[in-house]
Amino acid sequence: MNFDDISLEKARQSRSYKWTKYGNEIIPSWIADMDFPAADPIRKYLHSLGESGDLCYVPEPPLDPLLEVFSTRMKDRFGWLPAPEDMECMTDIVQGIYIAVKVLCADDEKVIVNTPAYHPILNACKDMKRDIFDCPLNKCVSETGKPGWQIDFDRLEREIDPKTRLLLLVNPHNPTGRAFNRDELEKIADIVRRHNLWVVSDEIHCDLIFPGSGPHIPFATIGEDVAQRTVTFNSASKSHNLGATRCSIAHYGCAELKTKFDQLPRGIRGGANAVGPRISKIAWQECGDWFEYVLAYLDSNNKYMIDFFKSELPEIDYIPNEATYLAWLDFNRTELAEDPANFLLRKAGVAAYSGLMFGEQGKGHIRLNFATSRPILQEKLRRIRDAILER
Repeated sequence: MNFDDISLEKARQSRSYKWTKYGNEIIPSWIADMDFPAADPIRKYLHSLGESGDLCYVPEPPLDPLLEVFSTRMKDRFGWLPAPEDMECMTDIVQGIYIAVKVLCADDEKVIVNTPAYHPILNACKDMKRDIFDCPLNKCVSETGKPGWQIDFDRLEREIDPKTRLLLLVNPHNPTGRAFNRDELEKIADIVRRHNLWVVSDEIHCDLIFPGSGPHIPFATIGEDVAQRTVTFNSASKSHNLGATRCSIAHYGCAELKTKFDQLPRGIRGGANAVGPRISKIAWQECGDWFEYVLAYLDSNNKYMIDFFKSELPEIDYIPNEATYLAWLDFNRTELAEDPANFLLRKAGVAAYSGLMFGEQGKGHIRLNFATSRPILQEKLRRIRDAILER
């Protein structure tokens, strides 16, 4: 594998939504897809599927071993052993979040969200007409002088009221790239216990933690009583670049949670397709070398960006990612007269998500995808630099 060989010309041959939305003059940096080809075992399976033409219905768990594979992976990587009988396949995590907001939070109850927040979470609360209690992450500096993001626990404690029912936790966090530590998760757990809250923990980025950060701690491992309050969502789609395969896993910490989800018919909750579960199993069992190469490459790209902004664009504030390949960049000190995402699309030919999609706290920010080849990343950052300097 040599991802440096992926040029703009080669990437533009992709038929993905990412590369076709804006046309050939724009470098897409918005949606959370990598520009890396799938691992060889996955490509070989897809080739064999094409040769056989076998696209018939697939077995549902427990006949399909995917849930056992996931359970073993969680134990081996994170010391968590979720029971397969407490899990089910869903089509995707966004679907699961919508369902959770509906069945775990009554019409007159509130959902806690840490902004800047993964925008489908905000959309789910809005679409399901649930009130949001926004508890923003604050910029902070650690005792060692390292900048970072921190949950405002004082505000969280102060503003929870009897109508607050559900905490939507994204760990690692999207879009800030924060990997929450055990002390923080234990503080969350204490609040959850005392205020009788349900928790949805979106852990789709759990594998994408960079060396020197982490380790990832599943929220359900903080305590058995906490696990019983928690629905955990996960998938191979981010770590192995499988977004289009549409396969995720939901783990229910207790029978009451499963019963609440079962209020909606299985047809609404979605399930397995002919490709997603099989490819997810291959990803988790056979693609370790590919993943380790990808993680090292992403870590190198992250370090390259840190150096670039420090030397070339110091007015753009970047608190380096601890996890994920989605950088949260603060353009407020550039004093642009427009949203930076609009400016970069218009002047630099770079398409990124506007920070406002992630809540009001995102004003003046963008979310930038750096899961691409080094040559494409260099061109992307060069365009941003030139546009800022020439404004």
